[in-house]
Amino acid sequence: MSRTDRAWRRWGEVDPYFAVLSDPRYRANQLAANRTAFFETGDAYIADRLARAQEHFGFTTRGRALDFGCGVGRLTLALADRFEAVTGLDVAPAMLEEARVNAAGRSNIDFLLSDDRLANAPGHYDLVISLMVLQHIPVERGMRIVAMLLDRVAPGGIASLHVCTNRGDTPRQRFNYWAQRRVPGVRGFFNLWHGRPWAEPLMEMNAYPLDAIVALGRKKDFGEPLIQFDHHGRFETAQLLVQRAG
Repeated sequence: MSRTDRAWRRWGEVDPYFAVLSDPRYRANQLAANRTAFFETGDAYIADRLARAQEHFGFTTRGRALDFGCGVGRLTLALADRFEAVTGLDVAPAMLEEARVNAAGRSNIDFLLSDDRLANAPGHYDLVISLMVLQHIPVERGMRIVAMLLDRVAPGGIASLHVCTNRGDTPRQRFNYWAQRRVPGVRGFFNLWHGRPWAEPLMEMNAYPLDAIVALGRKKDFGEPLIQFDHHGRFETAQLLVQRAG
């Protein structure tokens, strides 16, 4: 198992909602008062993505949807309100168990363990979505996953992918990040310095080559993407919305 998968599995065990959406309101000790708001953010995001897809591509098909890196189901539940069948994939068993609890009573969702071949997501989907997930996967591996996610999009379907494009590190920040990943014990000291538990895992943030993702889409019969650029602190991100040729 890769370092990043081990870290994500650990997050699923210790603080799953904060791992999905890194806001202090969603820490385990504050979640009870903010759980509704957590899922409302997912519903708002899906509503926005689908509205943009309809506006720019005329997309209205609501058959199957795939949520890659579903976590505790923040987006998956919102998709299930709008699609006939939804598959949520995640590498963390504890995340999936929490997602199943959150989806109790819904019959159109499957929460399944993910792997690099997407073996539990066969066939094609009208919508394939991934938000704040690929950035936690090393780029070489993540680009292979991007290719497979695009392969899962049905003709006329939509891919909605979110990636970090620039970490914005100073030289000192770059060294600190390297040390936390590579030097045993350094992460623990950084955690204590910032008032976090010693064993809290590192949440990697990897920057992807946006032009390579767009080029990959073209090779797989996708049109020109709608791209939205954002800043999250020093991190620069991009959200791609793109339709496969029918």
